[in-house]
Amino acid sequence: YDRLIAICWPLRYSTINTNLRMLLIIAGIWSLVILLEIFPVIFAARLPYCSSREVQSCCCEHGPVYKLACTDISYNRQLAAAKTLTALLGPLTFIIFTYVIVVVAVTRIASISQRWKAFHTCLTHLLLVLLYYMPVILAYILGNLRLVQNVDLFTAILTVSVTLPQMLNPIIY
Repeated sequence: YDRLIAICWPLRYSTINTNLRMLLIIAGIWSLVILLEIFPVIFAARLPYCSSREVQSCCCEHGPVYKLACTDISYNRQLAAAKTLTALLGPLTFIIFTYVIVVVAVTRIASISQRWKAFHTCLTHLLLVLLYYMPVILAYILGNLRLVQNVDLFTAILTVSVTLPQMLNPIIY
């Protein structure tokens, strides 16, 4: 969003990206995240757990918790898939859509040096997006297709996928 405004409307940037607008965007995103997480927690809390209550994950996520239930978990499995796809593909779709608009706007710039400057502005962000989404999507695919049977290996993949991009963020920028 920030790159879109900076490149497509540079002279109006400060009037579009006001503190109030940023606060509303942040509040909206936090509200969406809370709503995405509240329903799985409620549904997982209602399940009966008969066997082990040891969660086989580095964090207490919905999937590893509801798999411990001793009843039909098909609804929880569908809810987890929908939540994961929404949380992954929603922002990724928005990022791709905004970058398509940015690329169209940049190609209209006459000066090659200005085009390069605009692309360079976006390049670091795109690198971080790829560093985040590739391992997360890979972990999601490996987990759903049951290609990784070792719980410790899957936990390591998930841990790397959520920590590595944040660690590289200061280095890349």
